[in-house]
Amino acid sequence: MADNYNFKETTVTLTDEDGVDKEFYVDEIYEVRGRLYAALIPGRTENVTEYYVFRLKDLGEDDFELEDIDSEEEYDAAADAYEECLDARLWNMTAEDES
Repeated sequence: MADNYNFKETTVTLTDEDGVDKEFYVDEIYEVRGRLYAALIPGRTENVTEYYVFRLKDLGEDDFELEDIDSEEEYDAAADAYEECLDARLWNMTAEDES
């Protein structure tokens, strides 16, 4: 399902609970159990140590909305899947460097 989307590098601006706008880079869009998720990392950070996972709601016409994930089980599954994406990316980069 996620492979059907033409995803390009994207940044989004989110407003935190204090009303402060923060920019995030959409690092990965991926599927878990038939649902789409997006992993976001802070946009102005050189050393990324944190990420945020949101469920994607398809609004049609290639438009999406980020939804908070209230269920700890769902969030953990989505976060684990993102970490697997990171591991695969690191493995591929290492394999390319060794070639």
